[in-house]
Amino acid sequence: MYKIYFKQAIEMLRQNKFISIITIIGTALAIMMIMVIIVTDSIKKTSIPPEINRDRVMYLKNEIKKSKDEKGMQSNGVISYEIYKGYLSDLKKPELVSLQQDSWNKAVVTTAENEMDRMGLKLKITDANFWEIMDLTFVGGSPYSEEDFKSGLKKAVITEETAKKLYGNESALGKTINVDFNPYVVIGIIKDISPIFNYAHSDIYIPFTSRGNYKEDGFLILLLAKDKSDFNAISEEIRAAERKFNATDTKWNLTLMGPFNHSVQLLNASSNEEPNAKGYHRKMIFILSLLLLIPAINLSSFSLSRIKKRIEEIGVRKAFGAKKHMILVQVLYENFITSLIGGIIGLILSYIVVIWLKQWLLGIESGSSLPIETFVSIPIFVAVFIVCMLLNLLSAGIPAYRASRIKIVDSLSKNQES
Repeated sequence: MYKIYFKQAIEMLRQNKFISIITIIGTALAIMMIMVIIVTDSIKKTSIPPEINRDRVMYLKNEIKKSKDEKGMQSNGVISYEIYKGYLSDLKKPELVSLQQDSWNKAVVTTAENEMDRMGLKLKITDANFWEIMDLTFVGGSPYSEEDFKSGLKKAVITEETAKKLYGNESALGKTINVDFNPYVVIGIIKDISPIFNYAHSDIYIPFTSRGNYKEDGFLILLLAKDKSDFNAISEEIRAAERKFNATDTKWNLTLMGPFNHSVQLLNASSNEEPNAKGYHRKMIFILSLLLLIPAINLSSFSLSRIKKRIEEIGVRKAFGAKKHMILVQVLYENFITSLIGGIIGLILSYIVVIWLKQWLLGIESGSSLPIETFVSIPIFVAVFIVCMLLNLLSAGIPAYRASRIKIVDSLSKNQES
């Protein structure tokens, strides 16, 4: 039955070429606008290498201290090492706890062979657990181990592009580079990482214990849960750490911002304010609803025009025993084929728009690449299908319902009048 409906849908597209083209273009543009939002959101939130554990990671972003006499306040954009060591280093609920810090300014990097040729590169300071949470591909060497980290050894991991900048076609493994005028031995080289993976991306990685003043530093803390169901238990353990501090410290009351899941963390990763997740979701629902309703109203007129030309056919089918719901299903199915064609075109256009506007939509440099894995995912394809279904129901649902309820005599007489 549905094979027959499909053939009829294709034939209808051929018979009404102008209306079909306008409908497909309108559908494609509508779905493109919606999918740009969905694709952008998916790129930022889906668990894909190297941030393969996005769905299991929680983030502690910063600390706020208020004096017990309510006369002073301290607000840091990070978690101090002192607070981590004293109250967070022995957490039981997370599978792994990892600290990282991105340098505010680019690190000054040179080779030991040519110390005058300086370049500014992004530096990420981490612990050994960082390599367990992130899925980074090594093309040579290995990461620094827990023993290296505890010993504070000056070892570095660099990207392929960084290796090429420093040594050209010569191997960088085992070479000594100067990072902010401190010598580090290159022990690993990884594949380049797109800047969209903010918590994994860098040019150079070093253990934070290799820096003499690390105990005075502040960090972003990543908490890897065994399962998403542990998020509430991890949050409660963080609240218990706050209560422990507040009960023992005579001067300050501590508030830790977080832990937040990946989606909430992205809302204001650099802000000291509590993320407004509910407000964000309400705004997104409103925008997506508008982007669905407005095109659907416009496309419904084309659907109505196509259905009017088939009034006699519908009347004849009903005269031979076709049920109302079968007429409704057929019209919706035929219109869905048009929506699906428009949806595929719209998805391709959305990819083009996201790549073209990546600096504005994703906050990355215009020359940065986007891995193909960020575009090809099951959630995106499911989203396209759902959007096509909704647009089909909204644009063709009412005309199809009205056509299925027309009486046999009326449908035949209307066709004769026209």
